[in-house]
Amino acid sequence: MLSLLSWFFPNALVVFAFIFISIYFYIQHNLSYWKRKGVPSPPTHWLFGNFKDAILGRMSAGNLLGKLHKEAGDEPFIGLYVMHKPFFLMRDPELVKQVFVKDFQVFQNRYFAAVKSKDLIASTGLFSINNPEWKYLRMKLSPVFSSGKQKKLFSLMIESSENMRKFLGDQLNENEKVQNVDAYIVSIRYITDVISSLAYGVRTNSFGQDQEFFNRSREPFKKSLIASIVLFVIFFFPVISNFIVLFHTNILGSSTNYFRNLFWDVMNQRERSGNKRGDSIDPLLEIKHERDKLDFDIPDDTLLAQPVIFSIAGTESSSITIAQTLVELAKNPVLQDQVRKNIKEELKEHGFTYEGIKEMKLLYQAISETLRLYPPAPIIDRVALQDYKIPGTDIVVEKGTAVYAALNGLHEDPRFYKEPLKYDPDRFSEERKGDITPCAYIPFGIGPRACIGERVGMLQTAVGLATILRDYEVALNPLYKNGLDPKAIFIEPLDGVKIDFKKISK
Repeated sequence: MLSLLSWFFPNALVVFAFIFISIYFYIQHNLSYWKRKGVPSPPTHWLFGNFKDAILGRMSAGNLLGKLHKEAGDEPFIGLYVMHKPFFLMRDPELVKQVFVKDFQVFQNRYFAAVKSKDLIASTGLFSINNPEWKYLRMKLSPVFSSGKQKKLFSLMIESSENMRKFLGDQLNENEKVQNVDAYIVSIRYITDVISSLAYGVRTNSFGQDQEFFNRSREPFKKSLIASIVLFVIFFFPVISNFIVLFHTNILGSSTNYFRNLFWDVMNQRERSGNKRGDSIDPLLEIKHERDKLDFDIPDDTLLAQPVIFSIAGTESSSITIAQTLVELAKNPVLQDQVRKNIKEELKEHGFTYEGIKEMKLLYQAISETLRLYPPAPIIDRVALQDYKIPGTDIVVEKGTAVYAALNGLHEDPRFYKEPLKYDPDRFSEERKGDITPCAYIPFGIGPRACIGERVGMLQTAVGLATILRDYEVALNPLYKNGLDPKAIFIEPLDGVKIDFKKISK
């Protein structure tokens, strides 16, 4: 026995030492990927790479990418690691334009959608679906967001904003004030009613008594640890996303059948009547009739995925933009008065009309500045479909590598903006907007895969803000924590947006 033990322990130590040394060199090899390519890279953690704070839940991926962007000096690009997986972050606007626009044929698809999830509703919306399905869906759905359709949708925006106006008016106290209102939730209710018609072809009133549509539409935004982990994995490790599906229901959760039934009820009714109303249902009906002739599959849940993504993306982006614009104007009463004056002057000349809203230049400047500092989706990602040589260098981004632009990095980069953290709507004035470096401001993305709903989003945001600011002075409530959730992948208030509203005397 003693002889056996005397043989085992020395040899076991040799085996363990060999395994340890092998793992060490394996890690060192993986984390030297960018160095071997001549790409600058910040210091890395042996296990977490550059994403320790995001993986441990201390900071969102978007904020972390923005932080890494800001710390990289004058480098046009840097190499990063999520765990040991290499990613490429672009910091030069010209390179961003080259990759996302000029060389779109190489970067057609988003990285996080590289593998189709079992949850088709989440993974095959226009935002995430791959080519050639993306190109076909984009072509079919683009007319819904045309200027002509915007004008038709405008009357619904007015109706929805009047519901919001009445809601605030009903809460006025004897001092003509409405205090401690969560402007974020109020904005969500207003935008939900606009988007429900555009996306699903149904009329709703989220300020009324029937709250079912509104409540169910919030299902994708329920917070949980599992949901956060799933979202992180989908964005950065899409290949393994299907292995965690057992721990997470699909994007609509318990409301999946509600929206399926609603969608198909509207689709079938529209098909029987033959009426066209200019919403997303019309082109989706065309797709339903054409899909047997296509070279790719468009399942029923992919049809449903389109209004779902319009609803999710459109509601959140416009709502947070309205809320954060109110926050910034509440901080600066002088600027708030200037914006209100601009609103009232155009209302006096044009009335509350499409043309009148479009003439509210200072209001649009304020919205644009809010989107600079608070881009709702702070990450733009693509995946290389083939090896790609960075123009002007010998560096090759290998096929399958994810490339990123961090919007809160670009938008707050002192190379492109003087006093980048200052809220200054005048940056977007006619006199100064030409000074903005092209592709250093891209809140709606850039290139063929830029946000399809940009114009609708800007218009509904302007209508909502004009409705509030013409009637009320806004101030921050003392309970407002003045912050965004640092752990949320998309821009989101930490604890609501608490605003006090004071009725303006006529």
